Amino acid sequence: MLRSRRGTELGRAFQEVVADAAQLPDATALDGELVVWEEGRLAFERLQDRLARRGARAARAATEWPVHCVAFDPLRLSGADTTLLP
Repeated sequence: MLRSRRGTELGRAFQEVVADAAQLPDATALDGELVVWEEGRLAFERLQDRLARRGARAARAATEWPVHCVAFDPLRLSGADTTLLP
């Protein structure tokens, strides 16, 4: 499952991130940012454009502007709460 900080489900727009996350152990939760790189820079406008796409349009956009998840905080690993770890 992929959710925004406000709880909005984002998986339909970013199916490649959901597919990659399926490789993580069950009951794992990460906090991070979604980014799109274009010509050596972060392209926030491409990320916004991807939010509006669904279905075949989302799949085409994923090949043109792939999204990457930059995880910076593990919240839960294999079901274990990690929020209190140093």
